Amino acid sequence: MSEQHDPSTCRRILREAREEGLSRKLFDMAQDLQDGVYRAEALCGLCGSEEMDEDDRAEWVPIIVESMLEEERAWRLAENVGIIAKSTGNWPGGRSRKRMMDYLISVTGGLSQGEARAEALKAIASRVSVQKLPELLLLAVENHGMEAKAARPVIKAIVLSGNQQMVDEITPLLTEAAPDLAVKFLDNLHRLTVQENMTLQPSALELALPFLREAEFETVRTMCSHASRSEDVRLLAETLSGVDEEAIRFAVTLAGRADRANDSEFAKELLEVAATHVESLEPQVARKIKKNLAKGFERLGDSERAESLTPVRTPSILTTVTQNENAERRGHTMALVGTYDGSIGTAHLRALARASGIAWGFGLDLALIDWPTENLEELCHRAKLESGTAGVNHLPSLLASNRIQLLSIEEALSGVVGHPIATTHQPVGGSVDLSKYEGGVCMFIGLGRQGLPKNLLDKCPDQFELTGVGASLETAVAMGAIAQRLADL
Repeated sequence: MSEQHDPSTCRRILREAREEGLSRKLFDMAQDLQDGVYRAEALCGLCGSEEMDEDDRAEWVPIIVESMLEEERAWRLAENVGIIAKSTGNWPGGRSRKRMMDYLISVTGGLSQGEARAEALKAIASRVSVQKLPELLLLAVENHGMEAKAARPVIKAIVLSGNQQMVDEITPLLTEAAPDLAVKFLDNLHRLTVQENMTLQPSALELALPFLREAEFETVRTMCSHASRSEDVRLLAETLSGVDEEAIRFAVTLAGRADRANDSEFAKELLEVAATHVESLEPQVARKIKKNLAKGFERLGDSERAESLTPVRTPSILTTVTQNENAERRGHTMALVGTYDGSIGTAHLRALARASGIAWGFGLDLALIDWPTENLEELCHRAKLESGTAGVNHLPSLLASNRIQLLSIEEALSGVVGHPIATTHQPVGGSVDLSKYEGGVCMFIGLGRQGLPKNLLDKCPDQFELTGVGASLETAVAMGAIAQRLADL
């Protein structure tokens, strides 16, 4: 049988087993598959039948693993680890299932360091026994170059297990890493323990404080953008205080988090400190930071202070439309990330036109992330003139209501328009539960076939999968479905 027929043959074997039960014929067909990964998948599926004796099932375990190891491509073997782990979860026997999972851990450890091992760890972290999770964490920490990504689903599985003793035991391993990596590990651990109401003494955030000065700017800024409690914001602000550019940027980010934590007085204090020192920076840098400062003061209701930092330019093209509040605003934002090459083109205008109708209809705001333009008014004008999509007629109202804006990735990740969540059909560590977040959320949506860029996904650990089965959707369909989810929150 040629390799190109193996996938369909594998599916047929498993379907017949479900419909007609086990038979020698099905096992023979499975063993005749030329591609080892499909042979392993078929045999593993057959072993899930309750008709099989536990001793017989245990004998098939090494045969399945040997079939898997015929695959020399690391990425494909990692993919197969996930398939076999999921299938093994349906086995009724404890002894054989434990033996298979032990083998899968060994296979994962044998994978080359990098993306393949990270993907395999993600696939099995939620399926192995709790006692095996520290072993997986060691494999993640040793996954040079992708340690944080590999460790994320393992740390999540440990926290979700509720085993606080295990959390205490793994924490020293996280703090022994280099400063930048330690901050990434501890940031992830802190967010998860806060979400699960698990109390650590000291907290993972407190353990991270000594490493902040030596960690990379983006790593620290990401930790700041994740702070959800007033006490955490204050600890970070005290540790990161200063008068240089990085300290000022941290203060602006933390001000947004303080506001979301209902500590508006401290948010204003942070903004004022940043505003005091921003003039000492290079003029171009200062202008960019002032824009964020103005947005921060505006959110706090201090329009006069906001205008003193960045005078509001009166639009001349679309903003003759008076503000219309017929559509209920939900406090959530759809963030369209510009991934198309070149300057503003038809693809940008079409996406904006479709998104405007969706945003208006569901009461959402729009953020255009890293779009190749600095003139929002002109962009909206072009979209209205050149797009025939009906939803574009709502662009003037969105613009007049200040419900659409241009932002950089850094600004959006800081939480200025809501808690950042990346949409992807392959969420690292599993899809987040949107109902857990208080206040507004900002959903990143990648335009075009490639989806969100890897650098954004790496910086946005909270990731959401829409369909529940990992299906890829066309951008317009995804926008509509995501808008409905946000409107229902």
